[in-house]
Amino acid sequence: MQLHTTSAKLPRAALVKALGATLLFGSVPAAIRVVQVDSYALGVWRLSLAAVGMTALVLLRRPRAWRTMIGEIRRDWPALAAVGVCFGLHWLLYFQSIKLANASIGALGFSTCGVQLPLLGWTFGFGRPSAAAMLGVALAMFGSYLCAPAGGAADNLAIGMAIGVLSGTLYAALPMLHQRHRRLDHEIRTWAQFAFALPVFLVTAPAADWSPLSPRDVWLILHLGLLVNLVGHYLWVQVSTELPLAMTSALGYLQLPASLGLNHLLIGEHITPGMAAGGACIVAGNLLALGVGRRPSIEAEPPTG
Repeated sequence: MQLHTTSAKLPRAALVKALGATLLFGSVPAAIRVVQVDSYALGVWRLSLAAVGMTALVLLRRPRAWRTMIGEIRRDWPALAAVGVCFGLHWLLYFQSIKLANASIGALGFSTCGVQLPLLGWTFGFGRPSAAAMLGVALAMFGSYLCAPAGGAADNLAIGMAIGVLSGTLYAALPMLHQRHRRLDHEIRTWAQFAFALPVFLVTAPAADWSPLSPRDVWLILHLGLLVNLVGHYLWVQVSTELPLAMTSALGYLQLPASLGLNHLLIGEHITPGMAAGGACIVAGNLLALGVGRRPSIEAEPPTG
């Protein structure tokens, strides 16, 4: 298959879709921060909506193939479960990072997933990272240090940053799991990513606070569970199909500045100079580590947040 080249005229519709997807994904940290639902209950609600929505989409797109899909799921459930559990643990840590620290720190920690991808790929036999990738890792580590201030009053920020980085580690492992099992249908793997993540949160359900939801919380959960997961993912799949690979990779890292900007505009979070500088280092490190402009050996997952 021939890749698009950046010299071709870029379709305006695809850029509009990219902007829409970026804003949807960028709104996730602020929504998680302000929703008055703890991490465990939020995961159950959000994944339940996503799993039901994905099931409906798959059945609508392939109404006559559901028996075949059920057979594939029964046969390959260990591989599909590995994808889902990894994604569920990523979400659990991401939620905890935002709730413990703040929306911006959670977004910054998670955004290190790009620089962790080549290191994990090396560990699991996908090839040795280049010198540029290692420089990107060092740059992102320095950016993470700038984002997490020291001192007793900032302990929660530092811990939240560390949890966010670990969330990024799990997210970076997803492309490798998908590539290991790429013989399986893409739609089934995408469905399993949500459906098999749900048990991770169901295990924590007894510890959740199941207080009645306010109208605002209902709308925020619907936004996270349906708009972001289904509409955002659908738009991003179209973007990655229509735009050149290098452009798609670069646009993916607009999520971090979009998140920081929306956190400030929507919930009034202050962006310190250290956070701004650290975020710039993390984005630059990601671009170096993933080699934007070259075809990567491992393709990153869309930034679903």
